[in-house]
Amino acid sequence: MIIGMNILILSCGTRNKLMRYFKEPGNGIARVIGADCSAYAPALYEADAHYLVPRMTSPDYPDAILDICRKEKIDAVLPLQEDELFLIASLCRTFTEAGITPIVSDQNTVELCRDKYAFYQHMKQNGLPVLPSCRNLDEFQKCYEDGEMKFPVFVKPIRGCGSIGIHKVDHMELLSVLCRYCTEEMLIQQFAEGEEYGVDLYVDLLSHRPVSIFIKKKLRMRAGETEKSVSVKDDALFSLIRETAASLSLAGPIDMDIFRVDGHFYVSEINPRFGGGYPHAHACGMNFPKLIANNLAGRANTDTAGCYEEGVCMLKYTDLMTMKL
Repeated sequence: MIIGMNILILSCGTRNKLMRYFKEPGNGIARVIGADCSAYAPALYEADAHYLVPRMTSPDYPDAILDICRKEKIDAVLPLQEDELFLIASLCRTFTEAGITPIVSDQNTVELCRDKYAFYQHMKQNGLPVLPSCRNLDEFQKCYEDGEMKFPVFVKPIRGCGSIGIHKVDHMELLSVLCRYCTEEMLIQQFAEGEEYGVDLYVDLLSHRPVSIFIKKKLRMRAGETEKSVSVKDDALFSLIRETAASLSLAGPIDMDIFRVDGHFYVSEINPRFGGGYPHAHACGMNFPKLIANNLAGRANTDTAGCYEEGVCMLKYTDLMTMKL
């Protein structure tokens, strides 16, 4: 009889609440191990055991992770950081041959979601609603002259994350300067004058279908994360989420951003990992750690998408821990 699964959470950083969710009794997880390259990652100290590892850019990183897996009898590894997703996905065969399940989407899908312009093209090719976007100034000027885009626009690194390097731009002069002097390739996206929604989605590892969908309307953002939100339901939005998920080889926990402009929904981006706003979903009865444990035990999950209460607010605030290291 399987008592529970051992899971290794990578780059756990400040995801203390997520660590606690995996340790909740009755969800099928036996031990939760944390790993990070910094001893100052507070979530490490919520784990049953923790390890300091090399940076993910180090050639020693994969062996360090596999050594932990062997020592702790790990059943699954869960990456949380954007750049790490592709690395773990690329090592999928290595992990599976060792009897370890990497909880990550297909390698090509991870790369597609990381490249915001490639994601835009994918959505367009599949007839799915997406905000108009360009990858350079010349392309934008043509769209602007043809009336396909207008100011203001949102400028952000094509491979960026966490709202780093983003700018709202109101006129061509500033846009020209940004495009000329930015060292990274930038995406020029139509600014969405409307409401923003965050989606916490779980795609079953066995059935490959969405089995849990939670939608929240974002009320306030801080440093790229949802600080205040309220749970909502919308049949049209549920349908769009399912259609978008079906166009990609997603797996496990997924974070999706969607805008509503003039009554129409537009998918902005997908992060194939736990989103920073997941605690809202968990507080409303979603339990992704339990869904993961069921899959690891060979059980496909029942579709319970939308089984939560509307109008429940999340109000995030700061906490801290102190210790002598």
